[in-house]
Parts: sequence; C-alpha cells; structure tokens
Amino acid sequence: MKKLLALLLALVMVFALAACGGTEGTPSDAPASDAPASDAPASEAPADSGDGTVANKDKPLVWFNRQPSNSTTGELDMAALTFNDNTYYVGFDANQGAELQGTMILEYIQNNIEGLDRNGDGIIGYVLAVGDIGHNDSIARTRGVRSALGTAVEVDGVIDSTPVGTNIDGTSAYVKDGELEINGTTYIVRELASQEMKNSAGATWDAATAGNAINTWSATFGDKIDVVVSNNDGMGMAMFNAWSSANSVPTFGYDANSDAVA
Repeated sequence: MKKLLALLLALVMVFALAACGGTEGTPSDAPASDAPASDAPASEAPADSGDGTVANKDKPLVWFNRQPSNSTTGELDMAALTFNDNTYYVGFDANQGAELQGTMILEYIQNNIEGLDRNGDGIIGYVLAVGDIGHNDSIARTRGVRSALGTAVEVDGVIDSTPVGTNIDGTSAYVKDGELEINGTTYIVRELASQEMKNSAGATWDAATAGNAINTWSATFGDKIDVVVSNNDGMGMAMFNAWSSANSVPTFGYDANSDAVA
C-alpha cells in the first residue's frame, strides 16, 4: 500500500515539474508556489529615508516560494508584487499542479472502483487535509480536488476552498455531492470532512495535527472513508502512517517528499 502512495505522490511531482520546466524566474503576476518559506507578513512598508524618499526603491525585489498575500483570505498583495519594474516572483504554476492532483484522484477512482467503496453504500467518501486556509497553494489544491470530483461550490465565480469541518450527511454549504457514472453505475462523491491542519502554536501544514485528525475522522466515519487527500506530503504521510496504510485506503499527497517515495 505504501508503494501505491509513493506512486501517486511521485506522479503529482513529475507532472508538476514537467509543466513548469526549468524556469528560473517569473514576472510578478506568475501563479502561486508551494508551501511557505516563511509565515512573516508578506509585505511591509519599505524603509523611509526621512525625507519622504523610499530607500532602495529601484533595486530588484524577488519573492521566492510564496506569493505575498493576505494570510486569512489568500488575496494577493498586488502592491508588493508590483513594487517596482524589477519585482519578480519565483515559483511554479500552483493551479496546474492542483488540477493534475485532482485529475489523478478522479482517474484512480474510475479505474479502481471495484472494492473502493468499502461499505458498499454507493458513496465514495473522502477526507481532506488543508494546509493553510490563507495560502495560495493550499487554496489551489483544495479547489483542484473539489473541481475534479464534482464537489465544488462557487462563490462569486470562484470555487469555495473553505474547510467543511464534518459533512457526513452531505449538507455542507461549502461543498456539494458530486456524481460519477462508472461502468453503468452512478456513485455519489462526498467530502466527508476537511480542516486546516494548524497546531496549538499556530503552525500550519502540521503533520502531527493531520495524524490526529485522521484518527478522529476514522472513529467518526469508519468505513465510509474510501479516499484520503492531502494538500501536501507531510500531512498525507502522517495520515497514511496513522491509519490509511493499515486499512488499505489510497492516500494522495503533493510534493514527492523522500519519505513518501522511498
């Protein structure tokens, strides 16, 4: 089962790398990157020399690994991204990687439907570990999964990425039940649970929190959980080791971390 997880994780990274190639830098309006290099505020007012002139205002500014954004909403800080004509963002296409992850999950369900519905209720239930509700990569990956599986709900023209908490009856306002017709049978696809993996100290993308969450979810939903999904590998491996492996439940992560592909 671990080899299965390793393959799923590796393929996500392979596709993502193939898509973004060897680009060294992209203009400031480039798509989002992977997990945050820092949780410090994305943009602070440049130092003022005292006479009203901004110091270093014409020097190159490079944002690396995370676009400056609102830590709650994920809205991009365009003032920081367009600080001057030499402002750059170095990263990759988060939306494309998110779409590939969602497509991979969908195709896995379609190709392995026999035995995937563990309790035979006609509902393919999945749980989702959300890394950081305000991080552009996390938002993109959550949207990518929901879009591919037909569980997405749009608000003002964009897919809602809000974690549902628990959704055992399919009545959450943040997602809807999807439908898949496979081999002449129609299955419901339901996001049973999702939450931001933030620990008591405020750290997001927290693997230990994800491990605890899957134990709680499995106690609540039991064999209703057919697929486990994570915004990154660290949380995915924590859930895999804590529960998925022993119960032969396919687990999808993102990044191809060494422990996930070993």
